[in-house]
Amino acid sequence: MKVIKKCSLFIIVIAGWVILSIFGFAGRNTIYKEYVIDAKSTPYFAVVFQGAHDHIYPWNLWVKTAKEKDLAKMENENSVEPAAEEEKEEKPALPPIREFEQVDDSYFDDAVFIGDSRTVGLRDYGNIDNATFYATIGMNIYDLWDDAFCEVNGQKVTLETALSTQHFGKIYFQIGINEMGRGTIDGFMECYEQTVQKFRELQPDAIIFVQGIMRVTGEKSNSDPIFNNTGINERNERIAALADNRTIFYIDVNDVVCDENGDLQADLSFDNLHLYGSKYGIWHDFLLTKGIRQEGRDS
Repeated sequence: MKVIKKCSLFIIVIAGWVILSIFGFAGRNTIYKEYVIDAKSTPYFAVVFQGAHDHIYPWNLWVKTAKEKDLAKMENENSVEPAAEEEKEEKPALPPIREFEQVDDSYFDDAVFIGDSRTVGLRDYGNIDNATFYATIGMNIYDLWDDAFCEVNGQKVTLETALSTQHFGKIYFQIGINEMGRGTIDGFMECYEQTVQKFRELQPDAIIFVQGIMRVTGEKSNSDPIFNNTGINERNERIAALADNRTIFYIDVNDVVCDENGDLQADLSFDNLHLYGSKYGIWHDFLLTKGIRQEGRDS
């Protein structure tokens, strides 16, 4: 009787070893693939015990297989047959990359200029009489969409309202000097990028010109810890990166108003920050060299 019991126990142990080894072998590439399997040092049945310690059990093998089959079925159901390729929604073609060209004053007929006191100066002294200007002294990127500073039909409205009620072919945007020393460049650029995106939403067909912040004179830059050209250049580099030369273009008036050191020419400014009224014609003439023609328009 004892011999029979011992034989039965031995058979059970061997059977268990075989079954666990089968499980370990079957799951070597699935549920047990994260375990190192060496038939000599770590037999397959031992891997099953290791998995059980991490709450991975043999029956997980069937659960995972079923899930994989369901996933494969879903992928097949959602896949598009080559024969139905023509039914796919085609993405709209990107506008071509375009180059700047010389234009005349009629180019500004459908343009809007948005900005701070520098843009106010361009409005008052730049002889661009056929464009729309939404600009005010002291304007900054943080208050741009809150203040009612745009005049439409004799009433002061917000910029969003103004851009929602009129259609423009070009948007010229220069802002940033009043934000110097306030917040961080990252914070400034986050608001700047959101503004450009909002321009695109409100005026989907417009060419957007993001303009570099006009620098200050060398005297101002070298003595002012806030309003200096190092900080302006850092911001301008980030603004320039927004241009795709398809619908958004970077232009920088500093190219024509700065000296060999990259500072605003002292003889062009009365306060080291703004141009003399008689000098805004330089900015006007610069803009005429930066026209972008739209197909079917501006011809």
